[in-house]
Amino acid sequence: MRKLSIRISALLMIIGLTGCFAEDYDVGVPKAYLLADDSLRGQPMPLTEANITWSSSSGEVVETIEDTEEFGLSQEVTTVSPNQPASLDFKENEENGGDIWTDPTITASLWKDGEETELELNESREFHFPQTVGDYVLEVKFIDRDDEAQYVGNIIIERLAETGNDEAK
Repeated sequence: MRKLSIRISALLMIIGLTGCFAEDYDVGVPKAYLLADDSLRGQPMPLTEANITWSSSSGEVVETIEDTEEFGLSQEVTTVSPNQPASLDFKENEENGGDIWTDPTITASLWKDGEETELELNESREFHFPQTVGDYVLEVKFIDRDDEAQYVGNIIIERLAETGNDEAK
């Protein structure tokens, strides 16, 4: 009787553990955010999905934008200063129950008039905007195995107006 009890307990444990292994970790398209490191903005700024090729158990997502630079310039404007520090963040897509990414490759660059300027990201996905003022499209690529997502944002790099006591009275 005791051996039967041990066998039944072991069988129940194996069945319970098998349920853990069979969980559906649906690796859907993540949401991308730009965090500009200044005291004026405390909230992450969402970046807009552009070209997406992503497969998961929830289905396949394929989105194609013909002219990503033009599309990026049509997005809401984010103003930053020259050489301003910033970082990128990615959150799970809550619509599909959670994501697990395996060491994704993330790149970022700025586009202006068809010319690309790559941004150097550190391991924490931090970078500095360039010194050159102007209107840019921020392009971020997130590649995880066979899945790829591209995000864009409309960025204006401008020098902040200096304030002083010499204003007209």
